Amino acid sequence: MRRLGVAVLLCALVLQIGCGSQIFITKGSANYKSSCVAINDKGNYYDVVIDYSKGLNHKQVGEQFAKGILKVIPDYEEIIDSYIAENIPEIYYEKSFQRVEDIKPQLKKEYIDEIEGMAEVFSGGKSNVRMDKKLSKDEVYLFNLFLDVVKGSQCSFVSVYGSRSSTNKTITGRSLDWYGGDRNQLPRIQAVITIKNPGSSICSIGYMGFLGVITGFNDSKVFAAIQESPVGTPYESTGKRSYALDLREGLENKKTLNEAAEFMMDSSKQYAANHLIVFSDPTMSKVLENNISGVSCTGGHVKRALRSSDSKLNSGIDWGIKDAIACVNSFLLYGNHDNHTINGYNTRRWQYIKEQFADDTAKTPEDIKKLMSYCNRSPSPFSDTKYLYNKATLNTILFQPDTLSLEVYFFPRNTLKVPVKPTFEKIKVF
Repeated sequence: MRRLGVAVLLCALVLQIGCGSQIFITKGSANYKSSCVAINDKGNYYDVVIDYSKGLNHKQVGEQFAKGILKVIPDYEEIIDSYIAENIPEIYYEKSFQRVEDIKPQLKKEYIDEIEGMAEVFSGGKSNVRMDKKLSKDEVYLFNLFLDVVKGSQCSFVSVYGSRSSTNKTITGRSLDWYGGDRNQLPRIQAVITIKNPGSSICSIGYMGFLGVITGFNDSKVFAAIQESPVGTPYESTGKRSYALDLREGLENKKTLNEAAEFMMDSSKQYAANHLIVFSDPTMSKVLENNISGVSCTGGHVKRALRSSDSKLNSGIDWGIKDAIACVNSFLLYGNHDNHTINGYNTRRWQYIKEQFADDTAKTPEDIKKLMSYCNRSPSPFSDTKYLYNKATLNTILFQPDTLSLEVYFFPRNTLKVPVKPTFEKIKVF
């Protein structure tokens, strides 16, 4: 199947007419409120609160979420349907549902109930018809398992703490590079979703209707985000799990960075895609290298382990920066599969990040924001640049776990034109 530079799809409708940068939008209500779901349109993103303390079960919550989505984004189904069609050629359309069926038995029951609840509200029913402007139940599952079934993304992560941080606390930057759709489908449905569970809450910076976590954190101040790290092995979905939904479960139930990382590196949890998960808490950051299927450089077992700032790396790869860590889309730990040195885009970004630490000074939040969002002219395609900000950047996040300070650049909803300088919005959470 074709690999795409995306990760999750979601909902909303955009019609691109005439010259490329103009987007015409069908608008819905500015907000929606039910007993357990609240949605507010903030201009470039939707602020969503899902509250499980109100006594409804997960299926009922899924139903209310879908009703709210259709209220604020009337063309949600057409947006997702068009995005699926755009990224999955007709020849692979039915095959994608076979992969979904392989993964479904391993999903947590509560998450299945949420997806089933949403699917009952949408109009596609049990009929899988490509490009019919409707969402069937299988397509709702496909949307939520897009990372596991279709795969594909390019992302960057930089974090400082301790002596390298001007606050002596963790300052984290994370960029999400995905294909947004030729009609701006993903920017139309980007969202900050707060899920309130009895005793804990999580915040997900993602998309309307997507129930897993691409980037998120919990009220215990543990931050996590996913990045793909392909090694070229054949795809296999039998018995596999969803790592975006598992990451949500980890953030919902684990209170520390190490506990969440251990949950995701559990050898009993097998995934269809090799990936990385970047973690931060108020005092440190680490990178989980979840190599599921690739061979190791030493010919032994694949490696699923945490990388710290002082970890030993594969031959020819060096870091050497105390109290700081970075991540591109490659495995770096000593003995792990080396998908780094042969990849020019990964090596260029890695070198660029290292150059920004050459002055040996502590970094401020503004320094990290500039590092993540700088480009020398207008943004280039991600495969042709060394900079972390590029044409595929759908959002860039600056997060400080200690204070739960969150700033996000969202790709503009109403245009296909990439801003030369991204604008960050401060977002209050919890």
